[in-house]
Amino acid sequence: MKCEEVRDEMIAYLKDEMDVQRKIEISEHVVRCQGCQRELDVARRVFSQTQAAEDSSIIRFVNTIFKDAIDAGATDMHIDPTHEGAEVRLRIDGVLHSAKQLSVEQRDVVLARIKLMAALPFTESGAPLDGRIPIRMDGRDYDFRVSIMPVVTGEKIEIRILDRGVPLLGLDNLGFYPEQLELVKNLLHQPAGMVVSTGPAGSGKTTLLYSMILELTDPSISIVTVEDPVEYLLPGVQQTQVNWRTGLTFAVAIRTYLRQDPDVIMVGELRDAESTILAAHAAMTGHLVLGNMLISDAVSIPHNMVAYGVDPWIVGRSLAGVIACVLVRKVCQDCKEEYTPSDEALEFLGLKDQVNKTKFYRGTGCDKCRNVGYQGRAQLHEILAIDRELSKMISNGQTDPDAVLKHAVGKGFIPMEEVARRKILDGITTAEEAYRVLSWR
Repeated sequence: MKCEEVRDEMIAYLKDEMDVQRKIEISEHVVRCQGCQRELDVARRVFSQTQAAEDSSIIRFVNTIFKDAIDAGATDMHIDPTHEGAEVRLRIDGVLHSAKQLSVEQRDVVLARIKLMAALPFTESGAPLDGRIPIRMDGRDYDFRVSIMPVVTGEKIEIRILDRGVPLLGLDNLGFYPEQLELVKNLLHQPAGMVVSTGPAGSGKTTLLYSMILELTDPSISIVTVEDPVEYLLPGVQQTQVNWRTGLTFAVAIRTYLRQDPDVIMVGELRDAESTILAAHAAMTGHLVLGNMLISDAVSIPHNMVAYGVDPWIVGRSLAGVIACVLVRKVCQDCKEEYTPSDEALEFLGLKDQVNKTKFYRGTGCDKCRNVGYQGRAQLHEILAIDRELSKMISNGQTDPDAVLKHAVGKGFIPMEEVARRKILDGITTAEEAYRVLSWR
């Protein structure tokens, strides 16, 4: 008997789903083979976890964890293993909050249950795993995107929670001021060019991209997307999910779509030289290209595109505009009170002269906001439109962010800090929150 045959049949052996003679043969082989003994130990553990994962009490326990995350309005769930078990944390309005402590036994069965629900292999504990769990809860459909990573204390689980029942907002509902909204729509309603959505991770870039697509959707034009992952299905849009295992990369998808007569191409991530160069060339050849980049401000995009390997002349000719965004937490309206912000935040935002002229508000903390003083989030935007003069500057290699900023401000560019000041004076957020989000830029 070969070891491969034994390993293939171990679960059936443990489930007692084979004839007596075959079971005797496997038992005799395992006694002689240390490697297969170790494999049998792994199989026993997997079999035990599989049985536990299908236990009704474990199903209810995991469902309760999921429901608590949904009820709290969490966008992400972290299950971090420790020597004592695991800590469950929920990201609510961009900030992680501790939600539950798990014992070692609970941690192991929760991991097993999540692997089972996401159709992930139980035996694999030394490599990253990715999967998804479609869930229907309280009459709404959710998509849980599961990522599992081996760490020194076990396996870390991160789950992105997508609510399929929430309609996409559209540009009119993203918090743009009227003059900003007009500028964004002008950028989108041109026949060709590249419009980049940028900002740090979790800043609402994808929501902004989808809202731009909704603005453009029309039966008279062909819109295609390349995404990793496809987060929402858009009517009237052909969407492609990147698949690294099969070689379907961003670059391959862009090349293929360029042969399919699109009017608009949306690239979920411009994160390497090849896809960025292809996107820029597509924008120069009569296509409107929308893309995401992980850069904190709008004026740095030309410099970063050149750093990716795009020729400055091509950047200058292809780039139409950049929309940078971040998310700030909103003051809870149920516990709102007047206060004086900290000197540090006021100085950073240039608001010290407003202390005796206007009212500032914060939340004191209540049941509605989980005692943090904030509830919900708002987007801040800065919009860089590439005019002819700036296009020539970039084409000639003048992509230094300070030079781009100086030119843009002279043409009416409104930096993110100014937008934050307006949101603070409107009572939407606090000076401390704006300082927290913007001070690292």
